[in-house]
Amino acid sequence: MRALPTFALSLLLLPAATGAQGSPWALQWNGADVTQPEALLSLDHDDDNDDGVPDLAELPAPDPAVDDEVARLTVRGVTAGAVRVTAAGGVRLVTREGLATEGLVPVLRGAAELRLVGVATSRTPRDASVTLAAGGVTRRLEVTVGAAALLRGDNGVLYGSRHAVGISHEVTTSPSLPRTSTWSSASDDLDNVRVELWDPGAPLSGRARVEALGTAVSVGVRAGGLRAQVSEVALARPDAEAPMRSRFLRLVGDDVDVRAPGVQGQTLLVGLRDRVRVRYQRVDAAGELTTDLRVGRPGNEDGVLAARRARWRLVVLRQRGAGPVVGNDEAGALAIARRQVEISNEVYLQCAVTWGDPMTARVDIVEPARDALLSVGDNDGLAAAGGAARFLANNIAVGPVRALPGWRPVDTARALAAALRAAGFTARVTTNARTDYGAFGSADVTAHDRAGRPVSFAAIGASAISTDARQTVTVGRVDLGDGVDEFNNLNSASGTLEERALIKPLTDGDAGTIDLFVINRFARGTRIGEAFVEGAAGAIFNGLLVDRAGISAEREAWTQSHEAGHILLDQPWHPDNTGPDRPWLLMDADASLGAVTGPKRLSVEECARIHQQSGVGAVPAVLARFDEARVSPRALEFARWPAEALYPRPAHVEAPATGPAPAASARPRADDPTGSELGLTITD
Repeated sequence: MRALPTFALSLLLLPAATGAQGSPWALQWNGADVTQPEALLSLDHDDDNDDGVPDLAELPAPDPAVDDEVARLTVRGVTAGAVRVTAAGGVRLVTREGLATEGLVPVLRGAAELRLVGVATSRTPRDASVTLAAGGVTRRLEVTVGAAALLRGDNGVLYGSRHAVGISHEVTTSPSLPRTSTWSSASDDLDNVRVELWDPGAPLSGRARVEALGTAVSVGVRAGGLRAQVSEVALARPDAEAPMRSRFLRLVGDDVDVRAPGVQGQTLLVGLRDRVRVRYQRVDAAGELTTDLRVGRPGNEDGVLAARRARWRLVVLRQRGAGPVVGNDEAGALAIARRQVEISNEVYLQCAVTWGDPMTARVDIVEPARDALLSVGDNDGLAAAGGAARFLANNIAVGPVRALPGWRPVDTARALAAALRAAGFTARVTTNARTDYGAFGSADVTAHDRAGRPVSFAAIGASAISTDARQTVTVGRVDLGDGVDEFNNLNSASGTLEERALIKPLTDGDAGTIDLFVINRFARGTRIGEAFVEGAAGAIFNGLLVDRAGISAEREAWTQSHEAGHILLDQPWHPDNTGPDRPWLLMDADASLGAVTGPKRLSVEECARIHQQSGVGAVPAVLARFDEARVSPRALEFARWPAEALYPRPAHVEAPATGPAPAASARPRADDPTGSELGLTITD
């Protein structure tokens, strides 16, 4: 359980005491002694427990261990049996059990404890108060209820019970992240965020801190742990009637973007389902204003910001009689393979997708199966002229197996599989997509012995396996010594014989995983990665090959993420095949640059396609729900609340957003994007 915050608020024990004399009460706020002349309490408009209800409307009130905006007030040294408590202004009193008080708080072992929830913002400083009375002693605690919020690019408020923040799809250093902002200016990129802070007692400027904190489901940081922060966010306002605002910030997923030149102090590194927290203090007031917003929505929801989980199956090949094809040893290969998970997490955060914890990812380091595939009609897919096949399966003679004239490759393959079963093996037939120049699709046969090990095939003596003059039966072999034979545009749907011989015997048959095979190199050196896509209608799908060159270009070409993109998008093509070259896009065909402008961006439309083509409703579903929130039965009621009830704002501020944030691709601009009518520029 997260420790109770000790920073949220301190309250002054005012000298206006009456009645019995003696030792003064000891007041504590979240465990800290009261010392300051004024106290700040946060408007509790976020949704820390993720149940779809704004925390200020929760009854019973959330526990302070869950809700950081709930303040815990303890009065010690009380001799009477109960403390009478009254509140004025935007403060709600609740008991320790989370129920609204009715005026009396019991004293247990000389102490009374209650909680305060900010439910309405102060219009003037100290216009809220809490009065405590017991045993002839009265104390009045003055409170200012302020509010912190995150605004999106069009200055609409992001509500924790309705919205989430997300990674920008733009190049971090592009003009879509304004380097300076006026108070009312907007950003072209709706994923950009800025801080808004309402504190009527504040001067015209101040500073806030913005943090990314882990949750129980965040990857790479413990729950409550600090992932990153922007420690000095300048705030300013044009007059005392307006809330303070910062310039725009951009959420990013990797260190390259965090260190992007020219935008220092405007980037925040986050992970999926992190809490982005705003924190603000004023030097002449005790306590702190805070608010939280999650990165991505809970996984039980739908939409492009709903958190999803993808799964790699990582296979590093081993040269026969030697070590793995990457890394100096198995430990090095394991580290390299798991780094692919880390990198893909960084990239697919744009689509609210995680691949899980790299440190717990399973990695298999294996030799390719030896001669473990029989292919009928490889490449040309020709029908049989008539003949018979004889071969060895684990040195056991099988056949003759006759193929009648006109049999398609799949017909012959089924006959071969039946003969293998009769010999005591399990056998499987898979059909391949027709090559652009083939008559039919070829068909492959794999088999396993009773122990589940792949069966090795061989010709008997020097004779060909089949006597058919037209339809071939070939043993598929993998020889990493000369590289893996790669496909071309004419046979990409089926893959080459060597690729099929490598992948099919090693596949786990789980359509919900993406198999990543790390090889040494491709034979012709025309590429560094290949993907097999379901939409190509081949027997191999949801699998990809990456060679050592692709691995070494980890954060230059993002090879593993690019190839996974083909699978998740169910799209074998590249955007620059049919349109202008945009080398910053992940799915660009040939870009490579280890910089902020490198090829790692996914568009809003691509993320929507990934959720549609590979999401929980797809067949097969490659993505699963990452986490699920416990939705309150009252959530629908609060989904219809007007925005001003969730977050009251000064009247002259733009109307806040009331529904889901529009797609970032819409890019609306404010009528006056410069905000010149206020004459205020916010910079550091």
